[in-house]
Amino acid sequence: MDCTGSPLRKPPDFVRASATGLIFDDSGKVLLQQRSDNEWWGLPGGGMDPGESLSGCAIREVFEETGLVVETSCIVEVYSDLADFTSIVYPGGDLVQYVTCLFICNVLGGKLQISDESLDIGYFSPEEFPDHTLLSAKLRVKDGFKHIDTHECHQELFGE
Repeated sequence: MDCTGSPLRKPPDFVRASATGLIFDDSGKVLLQQRSDNEWWGLPGGGMDPGESLSGCAIREVFEETGLVVETSCIVEVYSDLADFTSIVYPGGDLVQYVTCLFICNVLGGKLQISDESLDIGYFSPEEFPDHTLLSAKLRVKDGFKHIDTHECHQELFGE
């Protein structure tokens, strides 16, 4: 399945490197954006530009999509397996498989705002994610909470 749950009918047309930011508010809710290209909810992130690092990609994408200035603190996982919902069909019909690095990010500044890549944005508890939340986002959030439970980065995030 792709990240929306649609069955894959062919091999991917392209493979791209990407990075995603997992951002929490003070109560442990997760920042999601509703994408303007397909109206699904997901974590902020996107494709890496030539010459860019994965960390730099996550920082840039989060800023472009949310208006928040962040730093990356922990790498949670690198996703490459199609079984981890790493593919998406774009409106033009291209099926892209992403190799995605998930970072936990700390907010340094900026102002939360909708971009031209977003229809809506907000913090949600995982039990109350909006309808049409990407399967990839649900998996990555679950993995992010597992990471926090087993590493000391949770002290920084939630003031524990």
